Amino acid sequence: MDRVVAVLVTYHPDRQRLAQALQRLHAQVAACVVVDNTEGGPPADAAAAGDGEWIANGRNLGIGQAQNLGIARARALGASHVLLLDQDSLAPADLVPALLRTLSQAAAAHAVAAVGPLCRDVKTGATLPLIRHSGWRVRRLRPGRSDGAVAVDYLPASGTLIPLHALDRVGPLREDYFIDRVDVEWCLRARHQGWTILVDPAVELQHDLGRRALRLLGRTVYVGQDWRACLHVRNSLAMALRAPIALRWRIDQWLKTPLYLLFYAAVAEGGRLRQARRLLRAAWDGVMGRLGPPPNARAPIKR
Repeated sequence: MDRVVAVLVTYHPDRQRLAQALQRLHAQVAACVVVDNTEGGPPADAAAAGDGEWIANGRNLGIGQAQNLGIARARALGASHVLLLDQDSLAPADLVPALLRTLSQAAAAHAVAAVGPLCRDVKTGATLPLIRHSGWRVRRLRPGRSDGAVAVDYLPASGTLIPLHALDRVGPLREDYFIDRVDVEWCLRARHQGWTILVDPAVELQHDLGRRALRLLGRTVYVGQDWRACLHVRNSLAMALRAPIALRWRIDQWLKTPLYLLFYAAVAEGGRLRQARRLLRAAWDGVMGRLGPPPNARAPIKR
């Protein structure tokens, strides 16, 4: 029988919003595990976990390590599946039943590593497009609610339902990336092993996708803090050079690196020249495989 445990990673969470997120989940899952990366002292409000559990790390370990800790605890609680979420996500009432149903229906034809909902940004009201390679071309899909499950190459971690047997085969999430591209690397690694990644467009998850939403060449691009841009560049290069992913995705990331550098320098909040230097150092770190937390790991974790 399916036993789903939700794993939420938090960092200085808003108490009211976290309590609301947990309240929506309690009727859908067997247990909730909150993994808190807030530095020092007790968590912001451990009582907000209600009937769930709170793992207080006492420091910012990054998203990958926090998720792996939560997954380990979910195993100990007898989970068959984990539902990954972060503090900015509000799950609809039918999230877990719908994802389990989609997973069950697809299991006869595919080995499914993960299934997730459409993500809708709370700031813009827009849904995040789904990404899938078709040959050497990257397609950005926007399916309708009635289109059925859609196979993609990767999806955001928040809202993702993963069978533990898939985690056993694919392996844990990358901890040395700290944050950014952690979910992408895991999904592309699973795809390279022959697993399928699905999105159910009939289910939507409200999510805060970034600090700013900018328009670029007719597309909406979600931008975080300047230090997050540096990790995006570093981890994208590290993934392209060393991760066990498809060649087409290696080439895709190599070709996009100059665009990342130009764009993130142009939209920097702390000065373009200063950010350009930081981005170049980050790119070199990615090439050399120097990963781990950034110098200012105290900065809030936001997608």
